[in-house]
Amino acid sequence: MLTAMFCGTVFAHSGKPKYHVVIDTDGAIDDMRSLAMFLSGNDIRVLAITCSQGTLLPDSVFQKVTSLLSAFHHQGIPVGISQVHDTELPAGVSPDRGIHGENTINPYGLFFTGESTRILDHTTWDYQDKITLIALGSLKTYSDWLKNNPGIVEKIDRIIWHNGHNITAGFNYQLSPESYEHIRQSGIMLEVVAGHEGAFPVDQDYLNVIRNTGSVYADQIEALHSSNPVTDKLNEGYQYLGDDMIPLYLTVPILFDNEMNDGIKYVSINRLVPAGYINEIIGKLIISATRTNNRVFDSFPVDTTLYKPEYAEMVNETIEKFGLIEWKAVCLTNEIHGHTGIYSIVGAKMGIRAMDFFNVGINNLEVTTFAGNDPPVSCFNDGIQISTGATIGQGLITISDSISKIPSAIFEFNHRKVHISVIPEIAEQMQKDIKYGVATYGALTDPYWLYIEDLAIKYWAEFDRREIFTIEKI
Repeated sequence: MLTAMFCGTVFAHSGKPKYHVVIDTDGAIDDMRSLAMFLSGNDIRVLAITCSQGTLLPDSVFQKVTSLLSAFHHQGIPVGISQVHDTELPAGVSPDRGIHGENTINPYGLFFTGESTRILDHTTWDYQDKITLIALGSLKTYSDWLKNNPGIVEKIDRIIWHNGHNITAGFNYQLSPESYEHIRQSGIMLEVVAGHEGAFPVDQDYLNVIRNTGSVYADQIEALHSSNPVTDKLNEGYQYLGDDMIPLYLTVPILFDNEMNDGIKYVSINRLVPAGYINEIIGKLIISATRTNNRVFDSFPVDTTLYKPEYAEMVNETIEKFGLIEWKAVCLTNEIHGHTGIYSIVGAKMGIRAMDFFNVGINNLEVTTFAGNDPPVSCFNDGIQISTGATIGQGLITISDSISKIPSAIFEFNHRKVHISVIPEIAEQMQKDIKYGVATYGALTDPYWLYIEDLAIKYWAEFDRREIFTIEKI
């Protein structure tokens, strides 16, 4: 009953998310699992991530977070580094609480990074929705921010903090007791989420559920647990869900018990909920990132019998390589565009890459294209509109008077802009292939259109959106 209730609502993809969050992390392994859950949730918008001191220094946490974002292709999420402080670690806390050895992803293109309070100011200064602050470590980053910018209190809905319900005994409290006291005096609602030690293990059953989702988020969670120190703890039964409880609480609060005491909401998961069910819900949250945003379809059709033969044979392999979201965008582009075109498909792939970059859904990007109004290059505009929802009717797209020989566009979200363009080698290949078609079959003849369709199908199946574009910060 619970599964049926949650799957249709809590994890439904929407262009406008329900939850707008900023996350502060100290880089522990349960933090990294939590980040994967937050980033995969289609109803969660992660506005920024800040890296604070716990058992690791902030710059080490920064490297782990940016590596993770790079693996997810979400380099457009701003990442801040908090100040180092001189607080000694609480007695008995082992430094191996942090992640060691699994950071094998080389981050590239570290966009929009800087000191945490500056990042938070820039991210939230005119954001229209109330913001939930997520604290996976101490409260110091948020306390420092509020001291520098006390007016921001009006924009904050609540702070959800992972700590024991015996507040002063908690590790995250002991890192910065004065920050807790300052937050208490700020008037912001504080919700303290605690786990049940030993009740919800991170074991092979958990990893099997995650693995079966088949998403990039699952791949990285599995990779996080593949290094020797973590594997040893896993095999010895010393890994349990911790900070993972916060994204669960945010999206499925009915699973949790809570009580108010002295102005603080104390939250913990109901002990009667089976561990297997928690794993299932985590799996559904992680897989929600691969679901398409449907308005008419209950689910976008992937049955090969519904497709023409030349497309039926590519359905499964192409979805496996590039995902259902891109498949839907390209299919609809071809239908609406009127033919299977080269530039329109590349536009659709670029639009999906831009949404990956900022980790947003449809109808959230403002776009300026440099493809003009003359075919065939202007066909690129159709792919951009259909993939991102930045349509003429929505008022989210502008066709610039400046025209580039290489298909490109500027994408903007929350005052952050990037210029995305096809890499020159790919652009030259496309132009050369089209010229060959004109020379061989004549312009706009039936044989020419058959040639273009075959070529477009080839590009659709081979061009990887994560490899064919350059992304530059503006």
